[in-house]
This record gives sequence, structure tokens and C-alpha cells, in this order.
Amino acid sequence: MQQESMSILDFQNKFSTEEACQEHLFNMRWPNGYRCPRCDHDQAYFHQNRHLYQCKECGYQVSLTAGTIFHKTRTPLVKWFWMIFLMGQQKSGIAMTSLQRMLEIGSYKTVWTMGQKIRKAMSERDAQYELAGLMEIDDTYIGSPKPGKRGRGAAGKAKVVVAVEFREDKPRFATMQQVESMSEDDICKAIDGRLGEDITARTDGWKAYGF
Repeated sequence: MQQESMSILDFQNKFSTEEACQEHLFNMRWPNGYRCPRCDHDQAYFHQNRHLYQCKECGYQVSLTAGTIFHKTRTPLVKWFWMIFLMGQQKSGIAMTSLQRMLEIGSYKTVWTMGQKIRKAMSERDAQYELAGLMEIDDTYIGSPKPGKRGRGAAGKAKVVVAVEFREDKPRFATMQQVESMSEDDICKAIDGRLGEDITARTDGWKAYGF
């Protein structure tokens, strides 16, 4: 579900009903119109309560929510969509108890499970994202029982490479990866597979960033 640059009023207008949420899922699953997975027929009956499409030709049933975090849920899709939107908007995090109250979800176990599924889906989506355009790369050091020395000479601290994508001089997406050492090989391995085409890298001039 795309929510980038969408205001809360835009979101409310677009996903105000269960039917609107179902239509969105349908368009994501079948952007060119319904096609039966078994016989490729293009017409089906829709079973509203079960979120099922049944092919008019062969009778094959396919769930609108199959393969999604909503599969077999008893919670209305409207509440799922709102929860995804609110969790995506609150960059510093939002308490599950607050979401439970705002969305009127009866069981804390239910809202907690929903939150876990949403976080997992967001994590998997982010893991596939490729940085593009202007990218700023730097390193940071985390841990150690004592403050000790700062920077690259710090002992006993975890070494982390951070790459940030910039669009129109604004940070848009960031990825972080722990590395064994601050060598060029280890840095390349850390960000390998996360870089798209036409990358322009900006660094502090550290020799290991010479790739």
C-alpha cells in the first residue's frame, strides 16, 4: 500500500470503507483485471464475507488476501490500513496500546500480532530497496562498556556502515550494516545489492571509500 506524501485527509478519503480497501487489494493482485489462476477466465463471483473470488468458468476460489499479512484475519481491512498508515507516519514509533484505543481493537493480543506482521512486512520491503542518485556514506561505532576513544580507532565497539540516499537535498532512505572492519572489501560487502544505477557517492574521504 503506497502512502508516501499522502496526508491524513487524503488517506481517509481514499480508504474510508471496507469496499475501498478491497478494491485496492484487487488492483494490486490483478492490475489488468481478474484472471483465474487455474483456467485464466476473466470473470468471477465475489464472496464479500470471505474475501473470495470464485471463477465463473471452473469454480476455482482464490482469496483476495492470500499471500498478504491480512490473510484469514477477522479484523476489518479498514483498521489494518489505518494501522499501517499510522505506523508508517510515526517515525519515532507508536505504542500498540494507543493504536488499540484509536482503532477500537478489542484485544491487545490482536493489535500486537497485527503490529508484528506489519513491522515484518516493512522490514522485508526495506531489505529489497536499492539506493539511487546521491548517496552519502559514513561509519559509526556502537557499544563498549567504557566511552573510550572516539572514531575509527575505537576499541571494542561495533563498526557500522551507514548509507543515506538523498533526493532534492533531503535524506530519503537509509541502510545500516555492521562490518568486521573498515576495509574497502568489508564496506563493499555491506552495501552490495543495495545500490541501484547512476549512484553518486559522497564520503569524508576515508581511503576505504575509494570504490
